[in-house]
Amino acid sequence: MKPTIKQIAELSGVHRSTVDKVLHDRIGVSKEVREHVQKIIDELQYQPNAVGKALALQKNPLIIAVVLLKVDALDEIKRGVEAAFSELSIYGLAIKYYISNDNDLEDQLKTLKALEKINIAGLIISPIDDEKIANAINELAAQNKHVILVNTDLQNCEKICFIGQDAKRAGRVAGKLMGEILNCRGNVAVITSAAQIMCAKERQLGFINIVSELYPQIKISDIVETYEQADTAYNNTLELLKNKPDTDGIFVTCGNVAEVARAVLSSRPTKKIKMICFDFYPEIVRLVKDGVIDFTIGQDLFGQGYRSLNIMYDRLFFNKHPESLQLTTKIDIRLSENIDME
Repeated sequence: MKPTIKQIAELSGVHRSTVDKVLHDRIGVSKEVREHVQKIIDELQYQPNAVGKALALQKNPLIIAVVLLKVDALDEIKRGVEAAFSELSIYGLAIKYYISNDNDLEDQLKTLKALEKINIAGLIISPIDDEKIANAINELAAQNKHVILVNTDLQNCEKICFIGQDAKRAGRVAGKLMGEILNCRGNVAVITSAAQIMCAKERQLGFINIVSELYPQIKISDIVETYEQADTAYNNTLELLKNKPDTDGIFVTCGNVAEVARAVLSSRPTKKIKMICFDFYPEIVRLVKDGVIDFTIGQDLFGQGYRSLNIMYDRLFFNKHPESLQLTTKIDIRLSENIDME
């Protein structure tokens, strides 16, 4: 016979409302009492009635706010969230999307402040790397809103977990690849996003660190920011190659890879500049096949979005915690020979 909340309350020596607070991770229970009740719940292997809860939420669904950055990764992450939502919407969930530019701190901060006044159950966010954003997320967490970070991490904020690539390690992988294809010597430029995007910043750091460790004859000649703007990426790459005509390699930590490649081809039609980037967008696949891009590194953007909503559902309905605070996706290296592989 399945255990009930009443039985858990009796065994724990607390009121049923206290058990409900523990089950739904609500405030108003001391740490000692919470741990005691949770131990009884675990021992009895209690599972909430998800079907009953879903039926009760049909008229007033739980709202999940999804706050994403307006970057190339947006569509694929959102596609993953939508795929999960198509499976979970029957359980009384609703999604609200909010999009901000990657360098617009005030816009994302305004969104988070507005969410404090809305009855959301959870937040899935690709955060801008700033203390103000961390503080705003902590304010939401203090209101018992569950938070999942996706694609780019943020320190010093309350969260269920982060889902995304180990960006620093991915940068080191890219640096090792660049060192080998340049035969351990040459001039390399890094083209990156705004400084406020942690994943791009950590890719850059990992890349530079391993190049300095293993390839002392490779010089990082320039670091160019694009703010994920297509025109900026194209024009800044042209300017880079005009000022640094001896550039041998380019590492792109962010989006707008096609615009960077277009600038390279127009300014260096006869010289092959080695290029390494991220993701499997159609234009990147084409450029890899054409030999313009030497390597691209996948990070399973679809899976990041898909897993984020599933983990949120497990937390809201079953108070289930993910297996780790850092759920890293694979570092998937592709070149022309395997770019079409699933």
